[in-house]
Amino acid sequence: MKRKLIAVSLPAVFLASSLCFAASVDKAEMLNRHGLNQNAKSELIDVIFSKSSDSNRAQAYYLLGSIAFDEHNIPVALDAWQDLVRKYPGSTQARTVKDRIQELSELVGDSTKESTKSAIASSYIQHANFWSKGKNSGLTIDSSYIPSVEAATKWYDKVISEFPRSTASRIAYQGKLRTLLGWEEPGRYGSKYGLEESFNKYMPMLLDTFTAFEREHPTAATLQAFRYQIAQAYWSQNEYNKAREWLNLIVKISGERDSFYKDLAERRLQNMSKH
Repeated sequence: MKRKLIAVSLPAVFLASSLCFAASVDKAEMLNRHGLNQNAKSELIDVIFSKSSDSNRAQAYYLLGSIAFDEHNIPVALDAWQDLVRKYPGSTQARTVKDRIQELSELVGDSTKESTKSAIASSYIQHANFWSKGKNSGLTIDSSYIPSVEAATKWYDKVISEFPRSTASRIAYQGKLRTLLGWEEPGRYGSKYGLEESFNKYMPMLLDTFTAFEREHPTAATLQAFRYQIAQAYWSQNEYNKAREWLNLIVKISGERDSFYKDLAERRLQNMSKH
């Protein structure tokens, strides 16, 4: 009887152990969020080689590619996503990256990190690289006479439309707002962009973008900061009434809670009372 009990109980113990220590996509995502990318990648590779479901494996390939992309290792990212499309073509993740693989390939620009999978070919490339070591490792782009603000906002808008209400969308909105706020290049002949170039042209675009950002990401931590930037832009144009509206809005939204931007807005309002 004891032998039967042991024979039955051992598989149960091993099963429980495997469930407790099974590789997990959720665990990998948490590791990645906390900056433990190497651990996250190991976890995802374990998922791929485990008896996990196809949906989990597809997500693992997708996340492996995403982490590599964030680390600027585009060739490795493309390898992971190409494996994803080849092995799980019907998955949501595959559909997400399928049409973008060629586009991402164009961004590589530097093939030095790619593997030739041939020792002889690699040695030839190393010989060639020795003699051409003075060459640029990247490609240069002449952006003169190209409208930088419009070019940037085109790509921010692409993210916003294709990945609505996502972290990527929030980041794109913030990038677009900063772009529209504008900047001035250093030096006597430096060009100006965004509001710095033309307040009347870009302010309506800035306001529309902020309204959409606030609607899509109502809890974004940067909303108050951008409200202050808008108030500041009006103030720089001597449009004090508009500036007061935005400053008062910051104070109102903060309510009883003290905060950096509430305090800053109140101090600016006190200063503007002189105007």
